[in-house]
Amino acid sequence: MKSVIKNRLVLPVILCLVVIVGIIIPSVFTPDVGAGEPDIVSTVIGGLPVAMGLPATQITSAMYLVPDTEAYDPYAISIAIDDLHVMMSSPVTLINATAYVPIYDFSIAMGAESIYNRGYYAVVTAPGLRVYATAGNPYIVANGRYLHVPHLNREIDGMLHVPIRPLAKAFGASVRWLYDIRGVTVTNTGVPIESGSSFYDETDLFWMSRIISAEARGESLKGQIAVGNVVMNRTRSPMYPDTVRGVIFDRRHGIQFTPAHSGAINRAPTQSSVIAAKLALDGADVIGDSLFFSSTSIRCWASRNRPFATTIGNHNFFG
Repeated sequence: MKSVIKNRLVLPVILCLVVIVGIIIPSVFTPDVGAGEPDIVSTVIGGLPVAMGLPATQITSAMYLVPDTEAYDPYAISIAIDDLHVMMSSPVTLINATAYVPIYDFSIAMGAESIYNRGYYAVVTAPGLRVYATAGNPYIVANGRYLHVPHLNREIDGMLHVPIRPLAKAFGASVRWLYDIRGVTVTNTGVPIESGSSFYDETDLFWMSRIISAEARGESLKGQIAVGNVVMNRTRSPMYPDTVRGVIFDRRHGIQFTPAHSGAINRAPTQSSVIAAKLALDGADVIGDSLFFSSTSIRCWASRNRPFATTIGNHNFFG
């Protein structure tokens, strides 16, 4: 009797197990539509999202190219070198109508061999070229040449940015602004800037640095450049001699530069005066066409007879 009862119980139990297994196994081993999708990947390159929401198995190497900034910022400034668009890891920044570029990216695009970049300071080495730039300085140094940066080199988002024109000049390239497309095009000659040792005339540098030091010792670098600008403007004027030394020692209309005749000009120039002299000789311009300057504490012939231009430090400048 017991064996009959056991046999009758075994069959229902077996049937129940079959039903349970049939329900559980498909739910474990057969995924539903949502669970079957690969992991979603969110990738950020250069601060911009790339391949957002694409399955991991579908991402290709091409998707890892830095996106065109123009696609994300309609006001971005584009850079083209020899008609090839160049991508920058940091946006080109307009400061006082001057395009600032990250020195690292631009130099690489121009063929630099190595770059020492500390964010606030950089040394660029390229064939026939060595460039030094420091955040806060109003110039870059290229092959010993001092190229003016009126609004200073800048550290932006941890990267050193410099104006594109002096940097391109260092590489021997020209720059043209394209208003219609809000872009800059660079034409590279492949011949870097001439060295300072051959560009600066020794006599001009000797006397320019000394007159700046004698007339503007203690003034800001801008104020020292301004004195050098007066000398350079006079070399281009038919009213004065056409050499730096000739202008400094000119007496046709009376003594023009007192230190040239008092002996003060013979003192060794300060380091900043030498830099200011090189900047002035290399085209830095902070006063326009001014031909005269005087102390702000006195009235002179120029203050009574020539149009006032500007005041820099302790000097007034006149046209």
